[in-house]
Amino acid sequence: MSVLYRKYRPETFDDVIGQENVTAALKNQIIKNRVGHAYLFTGSRGTGKTTCAKIFARAVNCLSPVNGSPCGECDVCRELKNAGSVDIIEMDAASNNGVDEIREIREKVKYAPAVAKRKVYIIDEAHMLTAGAFNALLKTLEEPPEHVLFILATTEAHKLPATILSRCMRFDFRLIPTGKIYDLIKKVYDSEGVKYEDAAIKLIAKAGEGSARDALSVADRCMSAGDVVTYEAAAGVLGVSGWEVMSELMAAVNDEDVGASLRVLDGLIATGKSAGLIAKELAGYARDVLAVKSGGADSVVAGEDKMAALVSDAEKYSAELLIAVMKRFSALDAELRYSINPRIALECALVESCRMQSDNFTAFAERISRLEKKLEGAVVTGVRASESTDNAAVSYGEKPRDAFACWGKIVTYLRKNENMVVFSAAGEQEDVEMDGNTLTVYADGDWFMTLSTPEAAEALQRAARSVHPELKVVVDKRVGSIDMDSEIAKIKAIAGNAKINIKKR
Repeated sequence: MSVLYRKYRPETFDDVIGQENVTAALKNQIIKNRVGHAYLFTGSRGTGKTTCAKIFARAVNCLSPVNGSPCGECDVCRELKNAGSVDIIEMDAASNNGVDEIREIREKVKYAPAVAKRKVYIIDEAHMLTAGAFNALLKTLEEPPEHVLFILATTEAHKLPATILSRCMRFDFRLIPTGKIYDLIKKVYDSEGVKYEDAAIKLIAKAGEGSARDALSVADRCMSAGDVVTYEAAAGVLGVSGWEVMSELMAAVNDEDVGASLRVLDGLIATGKSAGLIAKELAGYARDVLAVKSGGADSVVAGEDKMAALVSDAEKYSAELLIAVMKRFSALDAELRYSINPRIALECALVESCRMQSDNFTAFAERISRLEKKLEGAVVTGVRASESTDNAAVSYGEKPRDAFACWGKIVTYLRKNENMVVFSAAGEQEDVEMDGNTLTVYADGDWFMTLSTPEAAEALQRAARSVHPELKVVVDKRVGSIDMDSEIAKIKAIAGNAKINIKKR
């Protein structure tokens, strides 16, 4: 029994998926009889380069092409479809990359085709040819006999000499969209009579990463996993960890539980998972949670159980944490590649992620703790004693008079409802005073600049209104701070035009 990617290889341009920009141009050349003498097909693996080269080779020679594709019925089409055809010569440049092989081609191009109108040479992995081989091919590629056509296929066109590129008509093959690969696998499974879960098809299509051949190879292996191709079976074939483990690992990172995260990691490594694959899966899971959190659930490949877990996790984790995990573990690939102990590198990244929130918010937590201690025993006039100062909604009575208590309330509001930049700047300020309805905050340096922006001013006023409708916040420069402009003016007045050199000791 033939493998799926060979059994379902397209026979016409209309069967090729995801390469409409290429197939439309090639069909037009056949229809208008404007076929060139040398072509370059370049793109990622499994996108249809060799397949289109074979279809084009048959279409050029077909006695009655149908809409630019070979009819498949005439004598020439049937003859050229045979693997032993002498008029379509396929050469793998990876193993035949020397000057001698190219010289042999130069000798054989002189002879006319046996049954076809044109003899077609398909050179796969063309970038593997040596410099001498390219030089030997150059003249023949530029001016081949009229009955000869060259098609060079490569995944790395940048490795071809400019002299070769300039002599070929280039076509770039794109990565195939996951949706089209999904449709292809469903069609293949339906033709094969295979039962499947929709989530499994989505997982297989996503695993192809734009390559129809790779996806069909995975689909082929999944068929032997059981009577029904389930999501779990496909995940097992792909070597993907269960989403439950990634959810557990993400929870440990969020809880800053280093011990739990290392225990989960140890279990994953014990099952034979590589450090690189674990890092990739954790970054992928964080991405899926962020997609659900951001309203992009349609882009997530998941069954009902996993989707429910993603929705739950999206409510628990902040977008900042998810983005940080995605960045850290996505960038880990290069580090793992050159590490003498990939496991240690992965463990270090995991520990760093667990401590990420603590490192970022330690200063904030300390500031809040100091504020809360000072607020102990303080009474905010206008707020009922039974209510917590953390509540945004308060009962308004008399105007508040305790400046520091009001400022603590404002900082708490900022922490819960406003931008972290404004909150961090406000949390650093302790010099406040109350005058009637106005609460003045004295700041200096960068803090003053940050709290003086229009965005910060609006945030502070919203926070003030949460304490009392008539309360206003004014940000002023700290009294007694050094005014560098004034100090420089004084020095100039004393020194006059004398040049002053300042040396470090």
